[in-house]
Amino acid sequence: MFNKAIVIGGSMAGKFAAKALSTSFKEVIIIEAGERWDGKSLRKRVPQSNHPHVLLKGGENAIEELFPNITNELIEAGSIINNFTRDLKWHQFGLWKQPFIGEVHMIQQSRPLLEWHIQKRIHQISNITIKYETLVKGLLVDAKLNKVCGVKVKYLETNTQEEVHADLVVDASGFGSKSIEWLREYEIKVQEEKVRIDLFYATKMFKLKENEELDCCNMLMSPSFPDNPYGVLIQTIEDNRYFVTFSGYANEKAPQTDDEFYDFAENLSISNVTDFLNKAEGITDIKTYKIPYQVRRRFDLVNNVPEGLLVIGDAQCRFDPVFGQGVSVAAMEAHQLQLLLQDRKQLDKTFTQQFYKKAATIIETPWDMTTTEISRHPQLKRELTTKQKFQLWYTKQIYRLSASNSDVYIRLVRVMNLIRSPFHLFHPIVLLSVLLNRKK
Repeated sequence: MFNKAIVIGGSMAGKFAAKALSTSFKEVIIIEAGERWDGKSLRKRVPQSNHPHVLLKGGENAIEELFPNITNELIEAGSIINNFTRDLKWHQFGLWKQPFIGEVHMIQQSRPLLEWHIQKRIHQISNITIKYETLVKGLLVDAKLNKVCGVKVKYLETNTQEEVHADLVVDASGFGSKSIEWLREYEIKVQEEKVRIDLFYATKMFKLKENEELDCCNMLMSPSFPDNPYGVLIQTIEDNRYFVTFSGYANEKAPQTDDEFYDFAENLSISNVTDFLNKAEGITDIKTYKIPYQVRRRFDLVNNVPEGLLVIGDAQCRFDPVFGQGVSVAAMEAHQLQLLLQDRKQLDKTFTQQFYKKAATIIETPWDMTTTEISRHPQLKRELTTKQKFQLWYTKQIYRLSASNSDVYIRLVRVMNLIRSPFHLFHPIVLLSVLLNRKK
């Protein structure tokens, strides 16, 4: 076993990484800037806890590999089991998809419920410790060896600083990660890919009024640019509560008051959301969140990437959260890290490059999916390659076909859930259906 690993950030990605490391290191230290969390309230410094979190099947599978039997624990604690193609009412490109019982079953819950059960598992692992209210101020780098060998920390409670050495540092500090800046001090440059989205999403939590019921588990209206620029999700979570989330792009105005929230629903192209709001009563204030860009940091393209530093989760790639990919990608990256560490004798440059190559493969499909899709928006268009133009046309055919063709629908669901590659949508049967039913 290796001696010590440090994880920067006690986020979901940080917890996944710590678990992955715990089987190969004698000691794993999570360095967390926030206060100790007891699971009874929302974590501070995590504003997205107020919003729905979708756990895709690929992410659920990875979490189960990292924390065996946690899915059953979550179900016992109140997580909802749903059959994707039966329990979701989905409106896309002007069409409702026809429901049927498919093989993709998923669990859904609030982020606090999911994160608390993961945190409890972390507490049970004897070689993982968490240092709360501690900031990482920089990396310790051996410039000659091009190797990260620890971090500089500041303890907020005592206002003291210390150098903490380690065999491996994993940055899971989220989009605000400073790794690129720290590496720049050593003339190591990391390319950033940025795609403008200027997204807002606004969420309010509800309970159904007495004697009212919903005819589905979840409802989704996907933005279908240019005709329908807005999205909406109604998601059932534990304790008979419901999230309602509206989203819009290109600096659209988010609803701030209850009247604006209701008006937003009334102005949608479907009436289902207004019908739900009439059956329900709000139990929280409206919470809004804005993201100007999707950003991917290309550590996989850095030739002189230092040994001893791995960047994971949102610190490496922040997706459009409307697609619900972030937590799942972080879990899949951590699981790959665990697999790479098995039977490994040294943490050399090859190991670092292998991790970034594996991470890039995981990121590629969701990144390509979201960044290409947003270019349909008339105010967010950008220059596309011939391949991307074809992708826009082809996926639109798939979205429309999937409304009435169950084979195309389940294939789309598998790809979206990160359990099959996009090539799954190019099966000869699917290609034939597209050609026979193609539209502009």
